[in-house]
Amino acid sequence: MDVEWLRTFVIAAEEENFHRTAERLHLAQPTVTMQIQKLEQEWGVRLFERRGRQVHLSAAGHRLLRRVRALLAAYEESLEDLARWQQGYDDRVTLAVSPLVATTYLPLWIREFSRVHPEVELAVQVRESSEIVPRLFEHESDVALSRLQVAHPQIECVPLYEDPIVFVVPPDEYDIDGPAAAPNDWLRDYTVLTHSHPEYWDDLLLALRRLYPAIRTMRVSQTHVAMHFVGERMGVSFLPESSVRREVLRGRLQEVPFPAFELPVAHTYLLTRRPMRPVVQEFVAVIEDYMKMRPIR
Repeated sequence: MDVEWLRTFVIAAEEENFHRTAERLHLAQPTVTMQIQKLEQEWGVRLFERRGRQVHLSAAGHRLLRRVRALLAAYEESLEDLARWQQGYDDRVTLAVSPLVATTYLPLWIREFSRVHPEVELAVQVRESSEIVPRLFEHESDVALSRLQVAHPQIECVPLYEDPIVFVVPPDEYDIDGPAAAPNDWLRDYTVLTHSHPEYWDDLLLALRRLYPAIRTMRVSQTHVAMHFVGERMGVSFLPESSVRREVLRGRLQEVPFPAFELPVAHTYLLTRRPMRPVVQEFVAVIEDYMKMRPIR
């Protein structure tokens, strides 16, 4: 039996159409038909009921599908494990991180951990914070770095660092020889890019509308996209200081004092499942030690 036959069976079960199955697998349709027929001969059952051009899983096909998927997953995991071993790795830690964390502190943590533990492979899944916790529950990740706090008996949630929110605007828009533009000017002339962070935007937008009822807004769900839009003079925004620090230093964004009211503070949380494997504990220790040495403020 060829493993490729099993993959063809799974895709055909999803598509219920041999033509689309052939397109997904980049095969000729007769090849798909032949592989399904060989499996049926091997197992002595009919896997699909054919109705014209449509095919539907038979009762036997339904019964086999879950086990074939598990068999393929075990086979692919075995290949990945062998590849890791050939590269000199003897363990793996999988990280699920928000885009903001992935583009700020994560490279520093990875470099520090890999320096001490070159034998451990690190795999990074970049997810929105709302999608991160299911990865922990489904054992698809060992460590999560999220912008949302979680309360669950199986999850340890530790506040990792605070991130001040700052008002950022396009660079060099107003006359640099004249008086500095006030926040009122920016909010009058530019759209406010909102909801790039899941934690603080609802309350912040409410406070802004109380003082500036005429402001225009546009939702932009990703911090790095909001930064790009500000740099392209499409708007202004209130973003975590860690995410904009480099662009401000490069002159691509300006940080403007905002005295109208106290701006909020965003948080980043370190999430792990209980109990932790020793190698996961090692990675968590590297993160915590690094943040103690380099506070965000």
